[in-house]
Amino acid sequence: MKKAMLVALMLVTTNSFAYHEDPHQQFDMTSNMTNNVTISFIQTKNVQATCDLESRKRGGKGFGMSVEACSFWDRTMSGPDSCVIVTSTTANFHTIGHEVRHCIQGNFHK
Repeated sequence: MKKAMLVALMLVTTNSFAYHEDPHQQFDMTSNMTNNVTISFIQTKNVQATCDLESRKRGGKGFGMSVEACSFWDRTMSGPDSCVIVTSTTANFHTIGHEVRHCIQGNFHK
C-alpha cells in the first residue's frame, strides 16, 4: 500500500488542468495527507525538461504531455515529509497554489 501510494504521489500539473480549474474553488482541507511538509522550489527557464529530469531521478519516465509546473512528494531525496515544486522563473498564484495542494494532499485529480 505504501509503495503504491508513493508511486501515486509523483505529481504533475499539466496545462489542461490549469485551464479547467476554478482558482476560487473550495476544497476540503481535512483530507490533507500532511499539515507539516518542507517545500523546496526549483525555478527554471525550461520547466518541461526539468520536470522530466526530476521524474526520471525518481524512477519515472518523464511526462508524456506538456507541463507548466510539477511537484514531487520526496521522502528520500530531501528528508522526511518534503516536497519539491518545479516552476518557471515567473509563476502565478494559481500555479503555486495548485502545486502546494499536491504537496499536502497528493494526487487530488481523481
